Amino acid sequence: MRRFQFRLERFLELRRWKEREWELKLARAQGECLLLENRIRQIGEEIGASRLAQFSDGRRVDVEAMARRELYVQRLAVERERAQVTLVEKRREMEKVRAGYLEASRDRKVLDKLKERRSEEYYDRQLDEEYKAVDDLATSAAARPAE
Repeated sequence: MRRFQFRLERFLELRRWKEREWELKLARAQGECLLLENRIRQIGEEIGASRLAQFSDGRRVDVEAMARRELYVQRLAVERERAQVTLVEKRREMEKVRAGYLEASRDRKVLDKLKERRSEEYYDRQLDEEYKAVDDLATSAAARPAE
């Protein structure tokens, strides 16, 4: 029995490649979002630690140190705010990339299903032809006179 060959195999390979490309773009976008989320969390921890350090000193109150800590906390708050805005933008971009990936995946799956269906049809026809050939041999053997 001959092996099935899908005529649109090159298109299928192109669609797989395109899907993989979108998958990598999606992974990159998700990674950027994850990095921003981690940075926002770290900034929050730094702010909390700075505020705790301000009150945990058992020594006398140092106004200059308190002012420096407050400026540091304010800078961290601004940085966190910027990171949150950037995160919102990156999530929008990620959703666009996800839509592109889903479309590429759907296109590939359509061709995969077509290939699968055609393959099943091909092998069913091949099996039918084998049965017919065996049946013809059996019929011709029965029709020959016995020696």
